[in-house]
Amino acid sequence: MLKRTMVNFIVDFVAFLDLLALAFTGFIMKYVLPPGSAGHGQGFRGGRGPGQILYFWSMDRHEWGVVHFWLAVIFAVLMLLHILLHWTWIKCYVKSLFRRAGQSD
Repeated sequence: MLKRTMVNFIVDFVAFLDLLALAFTGFIMKYVLPPGSAGHGQGFRGGRGPGQILYFWSMDRHEWGVVHFWLAVIFAVLMLLHILLHWTWIKCYVKSLFRRAGQSD
């Protein structure tokens, strides 16, 4: 069985990699395949003029959006898991904040 610190490390490392992938797909959708660049059938040039890139790595803007969405879902789940793994620490820290606030009166 994995030690708790190793599980924390794995969750945090995978979350970091997922965040990098989210940033990458966001960059692709913002700068490589900007809004209006998706093709809509025969003869549609798409984008803002001739030569507009319609695909990147064989995927259009919509397909990259689907990848971006699922990476965001995975990241949200990993962050929830991260919070659950650190729940005891979070509770103790919040309690200590209230104790300090009560002592200053």
